[in-house]
Amino acid sequence: MKNISLKLVLVVFKTYLSNLPKSIKVLLLINIVVYFIFIISDWFFSYNLNYTFGVHPTCSEKFKVFKIFTHMFSHTINPDHIIGNLIIFLLFAPAVSRIIGDNNTIKLYVFSGLISFFSFNYIMNNKHNEIVDKLTKTGFDVKKIKQDNYGYLEMSSFDNANEKQKGLIHLYRQTNTYLTGSSGSIFAFMVIYLFLFIKRKKSILLNLLALLLVIDLIDTVINTYIDILGTMAAHMGGVIGGIVFFIVWLLYLKNKTVNYLSTENNKVIQNEAGPILQINA
Repeated sequence: MKNISLKLVLVVFKTYLSNLPKSIKVLLLINIVVYFIFIISDWFFSYNLNYTFGVHPTCSEKFKVFKIFTHMFSHTINPDHIIGNLIIFLLFAPAVSRIIGDNNTIKLYVFSGLISFFSFNYIMNNKHNEIVDKLTKTGFDVKKIKQDNYGYLEMSSFDNANEKQKGLIHLYRQTNTYLTGSSGSIFAFMVIYLFLFIKRKKSILLNLLALLLVIDLIDTVINTYIDILGTMAAHMGGVIGGIVFFIVWLLYLKNKTVNYLSTENNKVIQNEAGPILQINA
């Protein structure tokens, strides 16, 4: 009986994966492959590749432009991070992808990931400047603060520092933390899902989505931990990116639909205008 149940689960799972949009499969595969590369690096070489591919804010000496793109495919070694991200991704992204198309799905993932970073960077730079000002007013030279390759403070950073300065030095380190994960992009898919299926008032997914967005917004407003605040800001950046992308896509869709009315381009109305018109009917 257990074997039959297991086989049934495997068949259902295989069928589910095979029916996913191509773009979702590609993004899913990239995230999983990258994660296992990170795991291998950590297990066999004791090196966490998040330090190399996670993106630091521009106030950090470790900031590199290419990391703005690599961070959205990087995940912490703890499996909870990638499992949580991918579960939410698979709950909302496929439905969105089937409507906006594979090309737009990839564009949305990358675009919202970029906006997510910019939001994170804005918050972290503001906090960084705030901490630097406070340290400077206490007479402490921030150039004395040194961090190793893993982001940890070197003990020399605390030389001749009083208790207040030590506390500010720790906060300074938090403003140089890196950002990893696809959650910014995932929040974009979530908010577009909300727009597309808002009329499904009894949908469990919609209720879950609203709950997640509200909780994250509250965390962003009340959080006092700088590194966590940066993460929440990245989530909200993803929401903003999703809204902007959705508006631009609707304008593009409207233009294509108008062109259809004058040119009778059946492919346009069936492949692009059809789904959104049906949803809003």
